[in-house]
Amino acid sequence: MNFTIYIMKFLFSLIVLIIILFFGCSKDNFETGIKGTVKYGQGDCMPVIDYESREYVNYKGNLFFIIKEELDSLGNGDFDRLKNSSIIVSVKRGKFSAKLPIGNYLVMPDDVYLYSEENTIAINSGEVLCKDLKFWKCTSF
Repeated sequence: MNFTIYIMKFLFSLIVLIIILFFGCSKDNFETGIKGTVKYGQGDCMPVIDYESREYVNYKGNLFFIIKEELDSLGNGDFDRLKNSSIIVSVKRGKFSAKLPIGNYLVMPDDVYLYSEENTIAINSGEVLCKDLKFWKCTSF
């Protein structure tokens, strides 16, 4: 009798957990934007950059989606102000997704400034871009 009650409680708990996982997870309910993963690492960049020995982990923090045209025309303006007024997306366990307006963006984490093709994205109407990003912070030059 006790064993039957234990099994019933276990099955009930399992069903509740499955329902929570199935219905409780957020879904991407947008047609224009981006989703993907972010890897992050940091270390020495001198004397020679050894890309193969770099170790990356899943990033946790903010990603900044800076409008490329605004960055290109910034000149001697305030980069931090531009960055902080950009679209900011929270990344947990290396995964992110965001609804974004159509346009070209430079994507950067909190503490790495990188202007390259690898972190430049184009968001097109009706398209969710799947993009995996990788950032390395040099601790010495």
